[in-house]
Amino acid sequence: MRKTLLYSVIGLALVLGLILPMAVPVMASQITGAKGRNPDESPYEVGETIHFAMSVTNPGNNTEINYLTRIWDTLPNGTVIEFLGANQTLTQIPGATANFAANYTVRAQDIDWIAALNDYGVQNKFEAEGYDSAQDPVYVLVMSNTRVTQPPPAVGGEAFPIGKLSILAPWIALGAAIVAGATVFLRRRQARS
Repeated sequence: MRKTLLYSVIGLALVLGLILPMAVPVMASQITGAKGRNPDESPYEVGETIHFAMSVTNPGNNTEINYLTRIWDTLPNGTVIEFLGANQTLTQIPGATANFAANYTVRAQDIDWIAALNDYGVQNKFEAEGYDSAQDPVYVLVMSNTRVTQPPPAVGGEAFPIGKLSILAPWIALGAAIVAGATVFLRRRQARS
């Protein structure tokens, strides 16, 4: 019994000390991102401008330099803002942060129900990618949900919503029958005269 336990402990030590480190790669590269509103005046209304503030950071405890080759933001209407030009690279030593800004005017057609907010809002994302000094890829994605007041229904349009006609259909039919009956009655009366 003791030999079995001893062999089990030795086997476990070998797995943890020799095999597991070879199976799990060491991830020295790091990158973080953030996105918010400055100032945050949510909930916003249609026509108001959201001022987004974004950042991408090579954390101070990272052991590698990051070389970012693309940094971009996708606005709620699908427009993509590229923060790096073609063939540009942003070099970030550990602890370095780069800040970016974008403005967006809220449109009614961009408003959706966003489960994360449990309310109406607009959603967009900020991303950055590149590689580090060990040639490993680095990537960060930050989703942003902004609460927006749902716009009131449009003024004007139909005088009476079509959907309400189903309630009035029997009354309309009764009115048409009365008018038709009265017309027939009056024509017969005129014919007799």
